[in-house]
This record gives sequence, C-alpha cells and structure tokens, in this order.
Amino acid sequence: MVYHDKTTGHMILGEAAINLAFEEQEITLVSLIRQLGEMAENERSDDRVEQIADARNWLKSFINPTTRDRAELNWLVETGQAPVFLKDYR
Repeated sequence: MVYHDKTTGHMILGEAAINLAFEEQEITLVSLIRQLGEMAENERSDDRVEQIADARNWLKSFINPTTRDRAELNWLVETGQAPVFLKDYR
C-alpha cells in the first residue's frame, strides 16, 4: 500500500528527523529509515505502525534511483513531481 496522507506523512518523517537531530545523528535516507523502524517497534497503535511502515517503504523506494520518477512515490510533494533536490543527485 502506498500512503497518500501528506500531512501525516510529513509529521512522521519530521518526527524521525527531529529524533535524529536531538540525538546529534546525521539525517540521511538510511538513518531516517532506521529511525522509523525504531519508532514502529516502540509504537502501540496499529494504525500508527502502519503509517510509519508506509513512510518507511516510501523512503526505501528512493534507495534505487530508477524508482524516483514514479508518480505514486511522490506523495509528499505538493505538485506530484520529483523534488528538485533529487534531480541534482542523479
């Protein structure tokens, strides 16, 4: 399932990024995926675990550069287009 609730997706990814920042860890694709996994392990709500898993799977899709242009992966982008900064790293 691809998660499409941008507000919840932004909050979950932001929470993971803030957790990493407070721990003075580098915020990277891999560290965000790892942090989301830790968040899911400590979560009691099944709905939130599913939301975290969806955000985590979405991030994992960016590990392989060939999947970055797929429209369904751009659920966090307002325009539905790939973020500009990703084009710089291809």
